Amino acid sequence: MEAFFKPPPEVLAFIAFKKYIYLQTLLLLSAFRCLIDSRSEAQLALASLLLTAMGLFALFGLGFFEIYSGPLRQFSLWWSRFADGAGMMLAASLPLALSAIRLHRRYRWVDGLHAVLLIILIALWAMIM
Repeated sequence: MEAFFKPPPEVLAFIAFKKYIYLQTLLLLSAFRCLIDSRSEAQLALASLLLTAMGLFALFGLGFFEIYSGPLRQFSLWWSRFADGAGMMLAASLPLALSAIRLHRRYRWVDGLHAVLLIILIALWAMIM
């Protein structure tokens, strides 16, 4: 019975990573990419920025603004639980990943950091499935 109340460390790492690290870092990377890129890549980065902001609102904004019922709450709960919590982050990452396709670009480290974040998220998600 005691093991029931002790979740595996992989689950705890996934929850901490997806809630407190991934979206905040993705928001900063998307905002930086919006500022430095040309028009088409900046639009993709802006889409990633908006999806990330929606995810952060779903995780933290509902409690902060004391929204406990209604359609906004229902949508936010669905969005934050999409594919066990990782779907929201993968959907927010997709536009930023598409903007990284261009070969010759400045600040390639942004794409590298995004790739590392994405690999960690997928690895943790695969460990708990």
